[in-house]
Amino acid sequence: MILPKVAAFLESCPRAKPSGDYTQISLACPFCGDSQKQNDHGHFSVKIEIGSREPMLYQCFRADCGKKGVLTTDTLQLLGCTDMETLMELANHNADIDVRIEKGFTVKSVRNYEMVNLSISDNKEKLKYINRRLGTDFEYGDLRNFKIQLGLYEFLNLNGIRRLAFKKEFCDLLDMYCIGFMSMYRDYLICRDITKEQMTGRRYTMYRISGKPNPTDMKLYSIPGNVTLLEPTPAIINIAEGTFSIIGAYLYGGYGHDAVNSVWLANCGSGYQETLLHVVKQYGLTDVRLNIWSDSEIKMRKYELLVKSVQNRMRLSEVNVFYNEKAEDFGQPKKFVKTNRVRLV
Repeated sequence: MILPKVAAFLESCPRAKPSGDYTQISLACPFCGDSQKQNDHGHFSVKIEIGSREPMLYQCFRADCGKKGVLTTDTLQLLGCTDMETLMELANHNADIDVRIEKGFTVKSVRNYEMVNLSISDNKEKLKYINRRLGTDFEYGDLRNFKIQLGLYEFLNLNGIRRLAFKKEFCDLLDMYCIGFMSMYRDYLICRDITKEQMTGRRYTMYRISGKPNPTDMKLYSIPGNVTLLEPTPAIINIAEGTFSIIGAYLYGGYGHDAVNSVWLANCGSGYQETLLHVVKQYGLTDVRLNIWSDSEIKMRKYELLVKSVQNRMRLSEVNVFYNEKAEDFGQPKKFVKTNRVRLV
């Protein structure tokens, strides 16, 4: 038997080539990055013709890798699979063999939470802060375009959410002193303390909308946009450290905020390498133009090491590092932004 959705996904992967008898598919290895030689075949072989209670096995035949094991949903996601039907097809098959194979796999429900910003006193002050910080003249309706939520409790009330992620006393502080940025997967509000004294005790608080935070979740902020494999040009990944920095870079950086096939991200402490690898995996990207919108105190050496650490996992057709010559980051009004580009690749 063959799991049709899984087999079809594997055939869509980079360098995929089925065997003549269609019992195996070879593709680029997600663990070692595989050979970078042009026109070289993939060394990651997956057995797709299996018995009803037989697992799908994989092995990388590169001598310096040799990774092998049972194909699980984690492996599919590492290869870039985001289709829930495909993941469930494999999860159900593995569960029939042994429930321990897919231990911890759960279907992540996606909710399109409504956002609302009411014209109340606290929100008025927060909106003034945003406009002062970025030199914008946003009205409440404009905040939706950047997935900004001013008040925690009005958001929870609108969406009928009663369970709090933290104790009530701490949530009161988040509601009063923070601006919320909806995360990439709409499962977190990234709460940014905007007080000089940091009244909440921390700069960022990751508020998991459905309840208790999970330390393994990726908490990235993204400005709404589209990335597709159907575009002939490389995907453009823009990354900054903080939420205001990426919005300022998007508005005033001068390098393609309206470019097609691009994504704008704030890693919010997740790290550049973790963020880049995660996004590449999620979208199944193999060819990337990377733009880093850097804080001024971060030296080029860090980005040189970043490129070296990921270049065997993807093709980086271009890497640019941008610094703001007039301030410490890009989260500034336009008159305080002057972009200096340093090309690494």
